[in-house]
Amino acid sequence: MNDWLSVSLDAVELSLNVKTLEIQVCFSGITWKTDDKYAPKVQTQGGTTPFSAAERVSHEIKNTGLGTGILSSFAGLGGLSSMSFYTWVWIEKSSKDIIFEWIPVTEAKNIRLEKVLYPAPFEFNETDGYTALTFMQGVLLPNNWQKEFPKFPFGGQMCSEAAYMPWWGQVRGDSGYIAIVEQPWDAAMYVEHPAGGPTRAGISWLPSLGEMNYKRTVRLSFMPHCDYNDLCKQYRAYVKTTGLFTSLAEKAARVPLLEKLFGSAVIHLGIKSNTKPESRYYNAENPEKNHSLTSFSARAAQIKAVKAMGLQKAYLHLDGWGQPGYDNQHPDYLPPCEEAGGWKELVSLSQVCRESGYLFGLHDQYRDYYLDAETYDPQMAVHLADGTRYEHAIWAGGRQNYLCPSLQPKYVRRNFEELFQHGVLLDASYLDVFTCNEPDECAHPLHRVTRRECLYYRRMCFDYLLSQGILTSSEEAADWAMNALVFCHWAPYPSSDAGIPVPLFNLVYHDCIIIPWMLGKEQWGTPPGQLGFLHALLNGGIGYFNPECGEEEQKTQLEQVQAVGALHEKIGGLEMVRHEFLSDDKSLQRTTFADGTSVRVDFIQEQYEISAD
Repeated sequence: MNDWLSVSLDAVELSLNVKTLEIQVCFSGITWKTDDKYAPKVQTQGGTTPFSAAERVSHEIKNTGLGTGILSSFAGLGGLSSMSFYTWVWIEKSSKDIIFEWIPVTEAKNIRLEKVLYPAPFEFNETDGYTALTFMQGVLLPNNWQKEFPKFPFGGQMCSEAAYMPWWGQVRGDSGYIAIVEQPWDAAMYVEHPAGGPTRAGISWLPSLGEMNYKRTVRLSFMPHCDYNDLCKQYRAYVKTTGLFTSLAEKAARVPLLEKLFGSAVIHLGIKSNTKPESRYYNAENPEKNHSLTSFSARAAQIKAVKAMGLQKAYLHLDGWGQPGYDNQHPDYLPPCEEAGGWKELVSLSQVCRESGYLFGLHDQYRDYYLDAETYDPQMAVHLADGTRYEHAIWAGGRQNYLCPSLQPKYVRRNFEELFQHGVLLDASYLDVFTCNEPDECAHPLHRVTRRECLYYRRMCFDYLLSQGILTSSEEAADWAMNALVFCHWAPYPSSDAGIPVPLFNLVYHDCIIIPWMLGKEQWGTPPGQLGFLHALLNGGIGYFNPECGEEEQKTQLEQVQAVGALHEKIGGLEMVRHEFLSDDKSLQRTTFADGTSVRVDFIQEQYEISAD
């Protein structure tokens, strides 16, 4: 008996095994098949149930005006008897992409659904293959990588540090595919790779406020000839069609001040720290280290000294400027620290930056909701489905919940209007964690928020700042924010266990966002033993300058940020068109930008060469 149903369109053939639910795709004579050991399934608190266990299953071939495919119906999944859904896997006529859709019909009753795993990952056993993962800046995971792949942060949730962009891809030989997740806010990546391989990569669909109440889609583009550069360019073309892609040139048209950020060094300084005893970071052995204070006027003197050294372009990012101290009592952070000089000296510092030709911005936070904030109200915190509030005491300010995302734009407006009224000259603002941490959902009946709505509210915060002529930044570089994010704190690489560092994010978005880099060695997010200065050049970013290090180190850093800045002024607004490894040990690398400029770095000799076409 033939257990396979098949459809074809031009050079693409799609087949479904009606017993095992394996999928096979043949594209230009190249075959990919899902792994039968990873059958599609539903996971609940009680365990997992494969789709194939459904009591009632049917399949039919359908042709539409958009393409052709196989529609499958599932009902009566073991203990999930009230749950029913469709899968619709089809070939799109216009693109020849394979589109996997999971379509809910009825919800499972009285059972907490945790995730749906569909489609299954492909078999991928070739020793010369690799998986491209958008984990932070990006990595290539060779199929024979000799380390176990680490756990993703935030449970692998997309729209976070776990996946700056909602896609992954696999390349074997010179062919491969990219899988693009079209509803990433309720999705999580999973990767299984034991030491030595092989790799299995797939997607978990998460409930939204406890329900799987809308269609979930993964789009697969197969390529007969490709490498990771081509995967990035395929995704770049895709986000241009969705409207997500927004170039720096477009953002500069909205806020012309952006032009001053090109080639600037980042100076990161603080005013007040105040670590509470309940914080994970409290130093009980040396309690005096839990508190520090530097006046606004002392920071102004440092800025003047840096200017005198010859640093022409810089941006001052100021932490801990509020009365409570760094990471304390948000969102009720005003007024500025009185012991450091209060409103008068904060305004004066902003004026010194303006007179020096430097940009000035403040660290701020609208997710962490501290229990000792002046206007704290437990009813305004994020509420879980069971009515409880998530609480922890990791950061300096101690016990906190999360602020409901629906309130974040209102608090941003409240606080910034007060800054404006007092004459603080703001060029930029840093809204912490928005582009690093996963999106939240809130089940409180007065302010229910889905993860997708959470991202909408975070973008509203950025849009408000842009409307006031303020450049926007956040912790990292998730692409859901590309419409409104100008720069970030960093967009580095994950740990060396995860694979070979490669700038996947910059290959898509270099001309949409400005990314600073730490210039030394052994910095967080920089591959072990490699000089961050060379990564800043290779990635066409800007660099950090530390005015508090020794005199000789300051001279070295000044030379480095000037070299990085000169390159960035030339190519900061251009597409990174290609990245290449020039040696087997990956120590020689080259990037090429849209004007023909290429940057070649040698991480062993710690040398670089910049050439123009």
